[in-house]
Amino acid sequence: RYGDTCCASCGSVSTAKLVEGTGFYAVAAAESMQSHGIGDGHYCTKDGSSSGGTTGMGCLSCAKGRFIAAHPMSYPMWAQPGDAIFQHEINLVVADSCPHAGNEAWCPSRPGGQNNFGARNHFDFAHPPHKFDNYYFAWSKTECPHVIKERYAKLSKC
Repeated sequence: RYGDTCCASCGSVSTAKLVEGTGFYAVAAAESMQSHGIGDGHYCTKDGSSSGGTTGMGCLSCAKGRFIAAHPMSYPMWAQPGDAIFQHEINLVVADSCPHAGNEAWCPSRPGGQNNFGARNHFDFAHPPHKFDNYYFAWSKTECPHVIKERYAKLSKC
């Protein structure tokens, strides 16, 4: 989690405005999931290579999934398996990038690479769901709905 930002790497988009009222969560995708960005490589990215267990998720990629009642940390979970965070499917949209530099533990740098916890894909939530705590997330890529695409076109400079 990193908090909503006014100017995320997907065209300086506001993460809060992008998802406001849609039920979607704005996320930053790991560098390994993105490619063909401009500038330092993290601005206005496209889907990266879907290889080696990594799924390409560049700017304006969407997904749906569920949190799993487990996490890679050594401390106990503070949410219980029956809590709402584990019971409902959520939707997300990539609005930012999680570069490897400075986030080495969580965000792999290349497709097929793993983070410190063995994951090949990673999302940082700008504003995570209630009781979020780095739980595992089972997800699949989906088509973004029209409202997200339209809003992104208005808000992003990509």
